[in-house]
Order: sequence, then C-alpha cells, then structure tokens
Amino acid sequence: MTFDWWTFGLQIVNFIILVWLLKVFLYGPVLEAIARRQEENSSTLERAQEAEKLAQSEIAKFNTKCVEIEASRKQILADVRIAESRAYDKLIQEGQVEVSKLRTQAQKEINREHHKAQIEMRQGAADLAVTLARHILQESHSVNLNELFLEKIVTHLKSMPPTEFNNIRNQLGDGAVGVKTAEKLDVQAQKKWGKSIGAVFDKKVSFTYTVDKSLIAGASIHFPNSLISFNWRDTLDEVKLALYARVDS
Repeated sequence: MTFDWWTFGLQIVNFIILVWLLKVFLYGPVLEAIARRQEENSSTLERAQEAEKLAQSEIAKFNTKCVEIEASRKQILADVRIAESRAYDKLIQEGQVEVSKLRTQAQKEINREHHKAQIEMRQGAADLAVTLARHILQESHSVNLNELFLEKIVTHLKSMPPTEFNNIRNQLGDGAVGVKTAEKLDVQAQKKWGKSIGAVFDKKVSFTYTVDKSLIAGASIHFPNSLISFNWRDTLDEVKLALYARVDS
C-alpha cells in the first residue's frame, strides 16, 4: 500500500471547505439564533422582575389599605355603639309620636271612607231615581209630545239673538238639516216639522229625519255648524248633575 499525497491534499482541502461552509451556513446562523434567544430571555426576565416589583408594591399598598380599613371599621363600630346607646330613648319617643300620628291618620281615613260611602250611596240613589224616571218617561209618551217639543224649538229659534239666528240661517244653504227624534215621525209629522222650522227662517230648507231612542222624548236639530236640542235625556242628565252637586255639598 502506497501513500498518495494528492489524495491526502484533496481530502484536506475538502475538509477546510466543509469547515468553512459549516461556519458560514450553519454555525453563524445558529450563534445568531442563540444570541437572539438569550437577548429575548434577558428582556423577558427584566420584565418579569419589574412585574414582580410592581406586584410587591401593590401588595404592600393593599396591606396598608387593609390595615386602614380595619382601623376605620373598628372606629365605626365604636361610633355605632355610642350612637345606639344615645338614640335608644329618642327612638322610643319618636315611635310614640309616630303611633299617635298613625292613629290620627287612621281615624281621618275612616272618616273619609265613611263620608265617601255616604256620597256613593247618595249618588247611587240619585242614579236610581234618574233611571226610574227615565223608564217611566219612556213608557209614558204622549202623542202631543212631539208637537210640544216642536213648539219649544220654534219658540227658541224665534227668541234667539239676531246675530246667532242669522248665523244659523246662513248655514242652511250648506246642506240638509238633520232632525233627530226619539220616535219615528210619520210623513205628515215630517211635513209639519219641516214647514214650521222653514217658516221661522223664511227659507226653503231640506231636512233628513232619523231616530235616536236615547233621547227618551224630544228632538235635536243638527244644522251644518250648530245644534239645538230639547229632550228629556239632557234634562235628566242636568237633574243628575244637580243631585250630585247637592250630594257633594
């Protein structure tokens, strides 16, 4: 076996090239990564130390605050005990005064409820009286009632102030006049009503006739912008209000 210097030389060259390549492409980046990691670890450690110092500072503040709170609590308890001992007699006196007030208030409430019950009973009696009167009037219609209410309406129209009368008269051209009665008017009665009211205004008037049994008896005349009403329903309502006024007084 012979020693080949060329082969040995080439192997040395290859080894040197390999070492250079490892240094450039492997060892250098690894060292840089290790250095960066060491720097990051150092920074993290510094932040952790700062956080620990801050936490210790906050703990110390918290402990101090707890001591202050405990001292304040003890002082408050002591003040409360003193206040309780001083306020005991005062509370008893105030309780007695409050009981007296409650008794007085209760008596006033009883009197008020008694008065209210009396008023409600009287109002109920008034309602019953008006209701009975309403039923009696509904059952006691007379043939002449419509004529009586017609005369009342005509008399009222003739006695109206000129300004108010002319105002209604000027409305007659704006539409039909509505006549609402408690009972249906036959054809002859309708003609009489239309003729009588039209004669007051000295003007031809168009009428429409309807029935409203709630009027009990009487009629209401609906002009375009005015209303004239004479009926027992309104009269009974006025009576009820008068009875209520007397009950309240």
